[in-house]
Amino acid sequence: MFVLAQSGTKYYLSYSDFVREMDVSPSQVIGKPFYRAKYDQDRVRQLDHILANGDLSTRTQFYYDGYRNLVLSENYTADSILITRTSFVPDEIQKQMLPKIQGRNWISLQKNYFTVTYYDSTQKPVKYEVKAASGEDVGRLELRYNKQGALIYEVWIRTRDNKVMEVTEFEFDPEKSIQHIVQYDSSGFEISNVSIELPANSADSTR
Repeated sequence: MFVLAQSGTKYYLSYSDFVREMDVSPSQVIGKPFYRAKYDQDRVRQLDHILANGDLSTRTQFYYDGYRNLVLSENYTADSILITRTSFVPDEIQKQMLPKIQGRNWISLQKNYFTVTYYDSTQKPVKYEVKAASGEDVGRLELRYNKQGALIYEVWIRTRDNKVMEVTEFEFDPEKSIQHIVQYDSSGFEISNVSIELPANSADSTR
């Protein structure tokens, strides 16, 4: 997708211009919001969104495998806080999400799906979105945490009808150092209820 015949820096007036490789001279972006792309070995490595006053708005880093295929992109704020991470290779979220939606015997393929992960200001993942190569939303996993930052709730959702596929609730008993995990199916029926004794020095309820 992002292939040019040279390395260096290019300037674009919009993101769509960047995708279409319609760059402009640096003088044409003065006083306007624009995108600045840095290329190395014919691959874009960094894309900066610059505001009209010249301040950095967001920064996106691109990573490739040994075959020069895009495998990961990360989007940051101007203060270098991670906002989203997009994986273009099979991952654990796809491995869990797709069988819930497509059937237990379904096997994920790299060319078919990618995963977008959203983070809060503390860098905890709060939502995963699995998308088809066409950009169509397939499903999402939403996560919630308590004030101590421990995971307390996760829900798997099929996007096409917003149907809840599975819910898991986590409760941590700090006095006994025990984590209670209750899981429900798409009909709201309890399918699992376990209590796990954690090490005495465990600080939170994350798995």
